[in-house]
Amino acid sequence: MPRILLYGATGRTGGLLLDYALAQGYAVTALVRNPANLTRHVPQLTVVAGSPTNLADVRRAMTGCHAVISALSALSEAESFSRKKITPPHTLETTMRNTLTSMAEQGVKRIVTLSSIGVGDSWPYAPWYMRLLIKLTNFKWVFADHRAQEELLRQSGLEWVIARPVALTNHDQLGQLVVRYQQTPAPFAISRRQLARFMVDSLQHDEYIHKAPLLAEKPC
Repeated sequence: MPRILLYGATGRTGGLLLDYALAQGYAVTALVRNPANLTRHVPQLTVVAGSPTNLADVRRAMTGCHAVISALSALSEAESFSRKKITPPHTLETTMRNTLTSMAEQGVKRIVTLSSIGVGDSWPYAPWYMRLLIKLTNFKWVFADHRAQEELLRQSGLEWVIARPVALTNHDQLGQLVVRYQQTPAPFAISRRQLARFMVDSLQHDEYIHKAPLLAEKPC
């Protein structure tokens, strides 16, 4: 049974990633800061207490894994929308450095990570109001952190996939996945459930290896 190392399992998207991965027959190791926040208890799930920004914790959690999925956030939602000056924690960049080090040591090749439309070369395809929000709030640090982790991945030589969703919703009903590259996807929304499916499914095929697709969802 293939085993996934999952970051962000206690988040809104991460919880759906965990559920879908388990339903698809994967074993999952979830590296979480507070295991009490993870209420699922099944034999295929191993919970490791620790932080992905700590290399020793990542090495410990990576043992026996065949792939990595990251659904981490750079900042909390409140911190991201704030205009209050902060010292950026570089959570995603630090996590990615630790992850790539541990993957190289343990021979793990495939990684799927969560990013966003507007990061890196997809900046022109983010709507004007989104670009304005990034410039005026601490979202600028969120997107800088996403850009840094993407650059590390691109230089890694691994089998990476970068998922760049548009606006996330909590809709339960799945629609049709929309994949674009040099074009703003429409409609400008995708459910977390659809995103989770895309990320886990990207472990099983090579269609999006070394690509950073912009992801949306069309209602059926």
